Amino acid sequence: MSKWVHILLEKNVEERTGLCKNCGPVRLRFRRGKPLCATGHQKRKSTTGARNEWSKHKKDICEKCGFIPIDKCQLDVDHIDGNRKNNDLSNLQTLCANCHRLKTFLSKDYLNTYPA
Repeated sequence: MSKWVHILLEKNVEERTGLCKNCGPVRLRFRRGKPLCATGHQKRKSTTGARNEWSKHKKDICEKCGFIPIDKCQLDVDHIDGNRKNNDLSNLQTLCANCHRLKTFLSKDYLNTYPA
């Protein structure tokens, strides 16, 4: 899956402030004695290479409704058959967030379980 990533460049433990590489100036909180970034803005880091592979095939428009986004972050790469492990190019399509959520709901892709 993914995990939260914070890189504290500077720390002032007494004042509980710091500078996070991803979030900027932040207040610190402590977990198990270690200072952590306490901001709500957090960046995720993918720990799977497969996700990056199919992301390369994202197109510039939604293939279902023709939506043209302001930024590519408004588009998702969807697995047509609902199997997240089937990354064959013929099984991938680019959908806007709305079409992707609706397709997932109507086809009940969230119920699919595939062996590891």
